[in-house]
Amino acid sequence: MKFRHHALRSLPRGFTLVEVLASCAVLAILLTVLLSMTAEVQKTSRLTQGKTEQFREARVAFETITRRLSQATLNTYWDYDSATNPTKYIRQSELRFKCANFSIMLPSGAQSTTHGICFQAPFGFTNDSSAYGGMESMVNTWGYYIEFGSDANLRPPVLGTAGVPERRRFRLYEMMEPAENLTVYKHTSGNSFYNGMDWFREPLGSTSTNRNSRVLADNIVALIFLPKDPADLALSSDYGYDSSPNSNASDETSKEHQLPACIQVTMVAIDEQSAARLAANYGNNMPSMIKPQWFTDTSKYEEDLGWLRRQLSGEYDAKERCNYRIFTSNVAIRGSKWTRN
Repeated sequence: MKFRHHALRSLPRGFTLVEVLASCAVLAILLTVLLSMTAEVQKTSRLTQGKTEQFREARVAFETITRRLSQATLNTYWDYDSATNPTKYIRQSELRFKCANFSIMLPSGAQSTTHGICFQAPFGFTNDSSAYGGMESMVNTWGYYIEFGSDANLRPPVLGTAGVPERRRFRLYEMMEPAENLTVYKHTSGNSFYNGMDWFREPLGSTSTNRNSRVLADNIVALIFLPKDPADLALSSDYGYDSSPNSNASDETSKEHQLPACIQVTMVAIDEQSAARLAANYGNNMPSMIKPQWFTDTSKYEEDLGWLRRQLSGEYDAKERCNYRIFTSNVAIRGSKWTRN
């Protein structure tokens, strides 16, 4: 009997009810914390992925601008300064390059913001591939600008307009004039001193329905072009650059028939949720968060960009708070042979 009693006492003890309950409570807390962390990570991942998806179109558009702009050309050559009384050789070109505040470049009545740019490049774009196919080196007039307006004229005809609310947005446009319709030669051939703007205004058209343009991206609210020389110095005090003859101030005549060595391109995009909120606040009017005095003085570029960041962050007006992304790059112009002579 003593042996049996000793054997029973040597058996291992089980968990008490209190210990089991305490273990369950600790396990429940750990699971709650783990699930909470997992949910937060998933939420952050969804937000990040959503922002990436929303700004993907803007990123692709920005890459398109920088790639196309780097191929700008003027096909310059040297010729006498006068056909009847020549005294020296001067640089000449029938092609043109211009960037400026696009409100002065677009036809009257169009609503635009910040800058635009127009130039020629050998893209080989044509509307008649049967006649001009395989001629990839043909020159086109190309351009980029922002315009604010409705999407009513941009919808496929099958959608119509009945029952479909219009979306008034800032949009980045790419102007593409077919090589067979190239306008610039009509104005510059035989007129080397032409310095007008019809070479790009004609392909832009008088209204938004007859332009050689397509929407490159929605919700692009600012586009800034800063021309620079090889020393990374601004070539203009007001961001403007025009390769036309006699189109610049007396101290800037070296721009004539020359491409800038580099263009600093800055693009600001907002997401669709922010754009919809702006539309609800402003109705049919163009939102005014991009102030007209911004990006008019190259010496104040960083200052103006800071003002814009604060504006879009809602520091000045909560109703204009936006989720935004700023893209910036220096684009070297391959065809540039910049000189101050």
